[in-house]
Amino acid sequence: MATNLSVYNGIWLDYSQQGVDKVVLTLPLQWGNVLISALALLVSLAGGAMWRIFAYVYHQLRVRHATRSDPFQQQVQTLLRNNGTPISAVLDSFWLCSAWAQTPYPVLKTLLPTGLVAGLIIIVFGIFSIFVSAVATQSEADVIVLARPSENCGGWEFNWAAIQVDDRKPTSFEAFRARVDDTQSARAYASWFYSRGKQPLAATNSMFPRRRLDYDISSGPCPFLGEGRCLANDTSSSNTTIIFDTGMLDSHFHLGINAPPMDRSGVRHRMACSPIDGSDMVKFVSSKGGYTTLDISAITNTTEPAVFAEKPEALSTGYSTSCRWWTGAARQLVWPENLTRKEDCDVTICYVSQNSIRYSGPIYDPLFLANGTNFSDPFYYGNNHLNFLACEQQVQFCNPVTDKCTKLTHAAEAFNESYAHLELNLNQFTAIKRSALLLGLADVGTMGLATLGASALIARESVFADTYSLHLEPDHWKKEVQLWFETKLALLQAHIMRFLDRIDKTSPVYERTLLYQAYDNMPSGPEKDAVYTNCHNMRIKTTGQYQNFRFWAVMLVILFCAGVILLSVSLGRVVSIVRGHWITREGQMRELARDLDSHYWLLRMALEGVGVGPWRRGGRKMDSSIPVMDHLQSMGSPTVGYQMDEFDKK
Repeated sequence: MATNLSVYNGIWLDYSQQGVDKVVLTLPLQWGNVLISALALLVSLAGGAMWRIFAYVYHQLRVRHATRSDPFQQQVQTLLRNNGTPISAVLDSFWLCSAWAQTPYPVLKTLLPTGLVAGLIIIVFGIFSIFVSAVATQSEADVIVLARPSENCGGWEFNWAAIQVDDRKPTSFEAFRARVDDTQSARAYASWFYSRGKQPLAATNSMFPRRRLDYDISSGPCPFLGEGRCLANDTSSSNTTIIFDTGMLDSHFHLGINAPPMDRSGVRHRMACSPIDGSDMVKFVSSKGGYTTLDISAITNTTEPAVFAEKPEALSTGYSTSCRWWTGAARQLVWPENLTRKEDCDVTICYVSQNSIRYSGPIYDPLFLANGTNFSDPFYYGNNHLNFLACEQQVQFCNPVTDKCTKLTHAAEAFNESYAHLELNLNQFTAIKRSALLLGLADVGTMGLATLGASALIARESVFADTYSLHLEPDHWKKEVQLWFETKLALLQAHIMRFLDRIDKTSPVYERTLLYQAYDNMPSGPEKDAVYTNCHNMRIKTTGQYQNFRFWAVMLVILFCAGVILLSVSLGRVVSIVRGHWITREGQMRELARDLDSHYWLLRMALEGVGVGPWRRGGRKMDSSIPVMDHLQSMGSPTVGYQMDEFDKK
């Protein structure tokens, strides 16, 4: 079920989500990691900026006209003015506390607010940096992304004239090969993702938004004419049939067509199957050379005979099969009248011939019956020349916006009703056509015996050399039919996606029944807009290749961090401008204290003490807080000849 679809990178709307969560940013995994790293760095920078905002505000609040300062308070002011990160502030607070511990100054009381705030900023922004990756999906998880269509994506219409003709045979080997490839791929996919609980590593790359379409299994009365027509090995439930029903599949959640609720549609597929008793309608024609020819026209309403191999030891012929399909749309032309007179279904009839298969024990499955009637020690042979299986298939379409549905009927009628009675908008109707095409033109026989022949039988996996078979369970036929139904569902999933990638005109699904028109060749109008919407809104699944980001969360992180950083950069300048226009004595004191507590001004005072100067404010307008000199002056190190032990002696 592989496709060559590419993935859309950028911002798109995922209508599976609500509110702001529906805005999604999709990036390749490597760029996603870059974005996460950039966000973590931005958060780290914002943590430093938040500390600088606090330090500026706290530094200014500690400068008051009536407050007398002391050396320790001045060192705290210097700490607040010159430490650019909360980590350095915590460390300096610790060293200050240690240095002044044996003095009468209120060290702990003074430094506690600074240390607590710096520590809180470290913790909060550290956690924020760690969990910033929560804005993205996990790199190893399945990710729903938006497919990028190829130029082949377009619109199509049914060729009803071709559909009315009762001819399902491909007209070329290419078409037959396409049918076989489609069926084998879908069957392999269904075998792993539908029928078994554990899949191999090679099958974990499903691109479908849902790996499998769920369905219910039940039983019901036999839909085919004739007393006791439906066979079962359980006498308590004789003349019943097994029913597979998907229920209503949502075009968005189940099939992956990304659309708001107003543009969604629903599709339901129902299939009822049972082995049937055809003994009253099968006539013997001839027997020659170990082979028997039978007339089954009373069942299939055709003149094609059925040939099967007898059981003599000289022959080693395995299972042989054949299928016939009738669409309800062509009921007036040809129909298996002896089996059903219903007008609301498509019908498939298949037969299985056991030929010379030798069973090691009795088989009570009605499709592979070998209960001992034909016994040649030590082998059991099939009871009947032919064993028949009949299925009826029905489709239903719904408009969830208006709560209107078509009848549960054959695909062609359901499709026509959807157009006439469901009040669909063009986006809904375009989506329905994508599913109707396959459901109406690919019968259950095509998904099994009609295409792959006897190789479609699970029972054949128990046969050695087309001769000897192991035991089969009494209800083994149900496993066969279930896999055919699952194969059809798997191909429906692939078919919905296939229109984005390419239109394979050699496929039997398209051959003679589809009038295709590429999007670029379509006339402008609402129909073309609807096709464009469907082509550019297909949800698919990837694993380990792309990451989705909550766009609102990414923008929130960016805007918050950028705002904090911008505020920390501009706060001092803005306050200085305001104070320049609104002059107060306390404001002037705080502005001066900010300059004097700067390490540049402290260095200026130290250098002036050794004769370096004069100094002025920097900048062309002399409005900078950094002191500069207008002339060149050389100087030695101010620490030359000055030892710390001399300071200690003083």
